[in-house]
Amino acid sequence: MVGWLYIDEQVAAPVRVMEIDDATGLLSIEVSSKFVPNRSALRGQTVLEYRGWKRRRMVRCLGAEAVGHAVMIEAVDLGLVDPYDNDDQNMAGPAEDWLIVDGKAECEVFGTRVGNCPGSVVKHCLFYVPLNAWRDLRIGEDAALACVGVQHSDPDANDGSITPLLHSARDLGPGDVPPKVELVRLRERLRYQVHPLATDWGESTTLVVNRVIDLAAFKPSRQACTSK
Repeated sequence: MVGWLYIDEQVAAPVRVMEIDDATGLLSIEVSSKFVPNRSALRGQTVLEYRGWKRRRMVRCLGAEAVGHAVMIEAVDLGLVDPYDNDDQNMAGPAEDWLIVDGKAECEVFGTRVGNCPGSVVKHCLFYVPLNAWRDLRIGEDAALACVGVQHSDPDANDGSITPLLHSARDLGPGDVPPKVELVRLRERLRYQVHPLATDWGESTTLVVNRVIDLAAFKPSRQACTSK
């Protein structure tokens, strides 16, 4: 045993094995299937306590596969657990974070978390986008993010998914450039260039998991973010 997995603030399972892919930043977590008989429980707030770390870290599970008597979980790191973390609180009040696509402020985002798992140079981040705004960005041939994601034709490609991978609605044509997607954090004065990886749809918001490609500080201009 190398650590503990917590789901919704309750101890869920001892962790048998935990590995970090340095190239992608993805976590591979192995637990006994008897402790996680229903993999959908991994959609909850998931925290990892690993013996090599000083503090617990929040993770987001992307997928889980039953292998014999084990469940193999793929997840991304979302940073240290703050004792004052509160998702409802994070999503309330004036927005300080904005989703920018090709230089255009598309919408406010909420509940942002940024992680950088010890042992990996790859960062990931998570945020919530208003449901209607995300639909407008994704649906339709001319939608700004219609080509973001991976192509697939396998109807069972999402079996075992907790946060399903994002699939593109169309291919980029010859000479086309993929859209530049950015998360601008006004309070922190940081601009993250990101690549959306996976989403989980809710009643009024969409949770988006992203890989961070680049990070830079900037001098804030609220007017530039609040006017389209």
